[in-house]
Amino acid sequence: MEPLKPVEHKIKDFAFALFRFLLKKGQKDFKPLEPLYLKKILFLRPDKIGDMIISLPVFENLKKSYPHLQLSLLCSPRNLPIVKNDPRFDKIFLYKKNIFQDIATVLAMRRENFDVVVDMISNDSITNLFLARYSVKDKPRIGVQKAKYREYYDYSYYHRLDDMRHIIRNTLELLDAFGYGSAKADGFAPPYIDKEALNKAAVFFESIDPERMNLFCVGYNLSVGNPTRLWDESNSRRLLEKILEYGQGNFHIILLTTPPDRMRGEKLLSFFEKDVFLVPPDLNLIEVSAIISKLSLLISPDTSLIHIARSFKIPVVGLYPKPVKNFLLWHPYEQKEGAVLSGNNDNIFDITVEQVFDTFLRVCQANRLVNK
Repeated sequence: MEPLKPVEHKIKDFAFALFRFLLKKGQKDFKPLEPLYLKKILFLRPDKIGDMIISLPVFENLKKSYPHLQLSLLCSPRNLPIVKNDPRFDKIFLYKKNIFQDIATVLAMRRENFDVVVDMISNDSITNLFLARYSVKDKPRIGVQKAKYREYYDYSYYHRLDDMRHIIRNTLELLDAFGYGSAKADGFAPPYIDKEALNKAAVFFESIDPERMNLFCVGYNLSVGNPTRLWDESNSRRLLEKILEYGQGNFHIILLTTPPDRMRGEKLLSFFEKDVFLVPPDLNLIEVSAIISKLSLLISPDTSLIHIARSFKIPVVGLYPKPVKNFLLWHPYEQKEGAVLSGNNDNIFDITVEQVFDTFLRVCQANRLVNK
């Protein structure tokens, strides 16, 4: 947890106690909404990139079944890049954690006269509670995993950890509020990749080895948001050596890094004379997603890239710290093999090369990726 988070939570709890009289309690006899009679829906998702990616199936299922719906979205600066140019959305608003700018944003959303607002954050968020209350004018408020503040939503649900499914299935359950039937909803929905990003990916793959473009291609992610998920450099080197030896000249390995981590990628690249390549500099998230969509397999610590890969049904090998809650919710979606679990709660430092390589082999075999 970030050092100032406990302080922030206490301040928000105080604000809730002070201003709770401004909140309106939800309906007790809520009946599922009929999408055919709705026009505009606002979704609140001002959090991380991974949270946005696992929400895409909700939007995809609604748009496919009810193309007339105008879906709008409140994002954070962090997750905006994944949906910035996505045609599934009619309007996109930005939550900046600046009280004056955010009040203006709330007023702008309120002027849109949305038919319903959906708070997609999977816990009791005071911020989203107030946003849901004031971004629409006396319209239904849908919540996800609300316990403490459940009474302020017209429809919500809450599952204990031992009753929770993967975070994607759990989020899709909000579709029941629209009479959709979440059990039939497709959990795979990739981010929108524009033509320019697809062309950049095609040019990159052609440039690395134009005579052998169809080889088995392994993506290896070196960038993490939290240093506790950063695997040892010597481990990375030995793992790639084992993979290349196993491939006997028939594998490519693509190193994925963000610009701040590029030096780490260049250093790892320097140990290999061939068959290992570094993505071009200064790619945006959608351009990286385009490259991921063309991989045979991705190896990564627990980051948003795992969820991007799975949205394209790309097999993954993910490295996870031990906490059961995080693993149960965020493991590779709809993939039996592929998770390597640390023996401790705080980091992935104790995961061995042999563990990752053995998992890599099982994922290859389970998905019939190589004939060995």
